[in-house]
Amino acid sequence: MQRRIELEGVTNFRDLGGYTTANGETTKWGTMFRSDTLALLSDQDMETVCALGVNTAVDLRYGHEREDEPSRFLDHDQVTVLALGLNEPPTESVLDSYQFSPDLPRIARERMTENYRNYPFRYAKGYGTLMRRLGAGERVVVHCTAGKDRAGTAAALTLSALGVPRETVFEDYLLTNQYWDRAGRERPGMDAETVASIFSAREEYLHAAFAEIESRCGTVESYLEEVLELDEAAIRALRAACLD
Repeated sequence: MQRRIELEGVTNFRDLGGYTTANGETTKWGTMFRSDTLALLSDQDMETVCALGVNTAVDLRYGHEREDEPSRFLDHDQVTVLALGLNEPPTESVLDSYQFSPDLPRIARERMTENYRNYPFRYAKGYGTLMRRLGAGERVVVHCTAGKDRAGTAAALTLSALGVPRETVFEDYLLTNQYWDRAGRERPGMDAETVASIFSAREEYLHAAFAEIESRCGTVESYLEEVLELDEAAIRALRAACLD
């Protein structure tokens, strides 16, 4: 089976199947997908995605992102779009406040790390809905703009809920660095180190998300129950739907 789905308009659309869990089961192909923005899909891309059986798109972008680049699947016959991102960014992004300084790469890394600490809690509704929809047997693609941060954390937590080892979770997360084409989203004149700090998937960022979960909740399992409000039945349904 193919991990990366070749599309014309987006570059980071991936199948989360084929990962082995700690119990020796395998995540199902053709069930869970992660992607960058679905606003740039071509007509042929939409046919390709529909042929995969996708019927739900969990959109984790901010309100202004959804307005500026509407999903191609809005009002679609097959794919239901769930807008579950925050309406407003909680803080100004480094891109929006960009002004060169020698400290900018450090500032960017600090802001990104802080974002990742907050993602599991700020996006609890979206992450919980994603897992419930999968548990109900839907074929779901979760995405943000790059498919790296908000969606990357969603994928990491879903794979963790399925029992995929942390090492494999990080390997999947880092594949964005191979696949995603940022398509000129950086600001003119932005230095290479700042670009890397903002636009790369970095282990330290995802580590921050898991560390915050463990600091607040003790374990990922407790996080799933206490924050995402997934009980044992919901976890069993998720695993039954997504594992072979």
